[in-house]
Amino acid sequence: MFLIFFPTISNKDVGKFLCITLLFLLMLPSQLVAASEGNIEILSATSSETDQKLEIRIKCSGKIISTIYELPNPDRIVVDIAEASFSKEFNNQVNSSIAKIQTKAITDVKPNIYRIEIILSEKFAYQAIKEDTEILLNINKKDKISAGSPAGALTEEKGVPSDKQSQQMKAGDLGGKDKIGGLIGSSKTIDNQLPDINPLDNKISPKAKEQQMQDAFNFSGYNKERITVEFQKMDLHNVFNFLRQVSGVNIVVDESVQGSLTLVLDDVPWDFALDIILNLKDLEKEERFNTLVIYPKKKEFKWPEKGQNNLSFQADSKVVEQEALVIKQQEKQSIEPTEAKQEIALGREAEKQDNFEIALSHYEKALEKWPSNSKLANKIASIYLVQLRQNAKSLYYSKIALGKDPNNTAALLNAAIASANMQDKQKAVFYFNQCTQVKKPAKEALISYASFSEEQHEYAGALKILDKHNSLYGEDLDTMVAGARIYDKLGQRQQATERYRKIMLSGYNVPPDLDKYIKGRVALN
Repeated sequence: MFLIFFPTISNKDVGKFLCITLLFLLMLPSQLVAASEGNIEILSATSSETDQKLEIRIKCSGKIISTIYELPNPDRIVVDIAEASFSKEFNNQVNSSIAKIQTKAITDVKPNIYRIEIILSEKFAYQAIKEDTEILLNINKKDKISAGSPAGALTEEKGVPSDKQSQQMKAGDLGGKDKIGGLIGSSKTIDNQLPDINPLDNKISPKAKEQQMQDAFNFSGYNKERITVEFQKMDLHNVFNFLRQVSGVNIVVDESVQGSLTLVLDDVPWDFALDIILNLKDLEKEERFNTLVIYPKKKEFKWPEKGQNNLSFQADSKVVEQEALVIKQQEKQSIEPTEAKQEIALGREAEKQDNFEIALSHYEKALEKWPSNSKLANKIASIYLVQLRQNAKSLYYSKIALGKDPNNTAALLNAAIASANMQDKQKAVFYFNQCTQVKKPAKEALISYASFSEEQHEYAGALKILDKHNSLYGEDLDTMVAGARIYDKLGQRQQATERYRKIMLSGYNVPPDLDKYIKGRVALN
């Protein structure tokens, strides 16, 4: 989801403040889409439990519009259902040793949200299955998740693509992972006996995960700038000062607020982090005129009454003319991104239906209206590369993205792969170097560069890149197989055999064909 930021408006100049405020109010109806309440009722929540798992089933009277996500402290699964309401006979029959149900209505957002929280005794892996009128949560009691680790929940919907297909569709999201194996080519030597292993298959890209999380937060009313924080017994006043710097909002903290905080959050909106802190410390907030006042819940707070202004104001024709020009420029700046956002929404709908050409037409129109949006340009590049295999187009839009943001590593990776596919080795090496020389390059960039180097018979370079990947992220099955294969190509059979043995002892779930090949390969040595 792309957000539109309006310029900060000072209220020191009375005339300027009134004009811009009036313009902003006139523009609001075109920017906000109100959702009407539906007639769907949430009927019941029931459970069945075994030693292995807990099943929780939520039933509604009609088709469900929902978002499912996790929150910490306490660990819980949150089901937000929009355009619905709890039935007067809502029946909570969840009876479990590891979970309990809480319900609430959130009416200060549009559309109103009706929330069901499954509070867990510990953090467990779970699967959410959505049907038209039901949501089924399968909680695996044998799969506990350590603190700070994602639960890796999988959501399936009746009548939508399979998980693998869905992941492949999402690979074209902003800066998404791209399928390298088929794009760069395959080896023609003895290692072709190995099954094709694409390290990017069956995974959702970090950007796609980010988009899913962003959609969930927006649905819940949180859509501010996202942060990653780790506070270890930090004084609360320092915490609020950090949030002030991140948000640009004035924050005033009551002197009676005392204490420290330990909190670890990864990639969440700052206003979501603030609400967690307020809940943990039993605090309230009041917001007005770009200012947040934070104070204990037990204490009352009142905004100061408006003072009388004894100063007279007389308009200056030159000032009025200049202010009119400023307002006109601001109006132009805000309308164009709004129109672009509408095109982006149409593009996403087409993309969900696999109508990639139509999606691209909307995205390209959006980019014309919002030319500074580097992420949008790179999304277009990703779709051309992954879905349509149009390398030249992908490279073109990758360059546009890089023109706006030279440090966009996702765009650098798209440009590298497109160049490699077009057999432009010099450009491919340039872009690969750019996206892998950052402090912590993405796993996909390193694996892609290693694959490209192997195809170019630059085996020493490929091994060096794999070593860098392993030092940053640890060895996985894909990099272990790639390393063994490269040593075979170098004729270093002993080292290759050692690596194949290492794969057999690694504990990874090796596919049957690969397992058979490795055992045969080791036996031959």
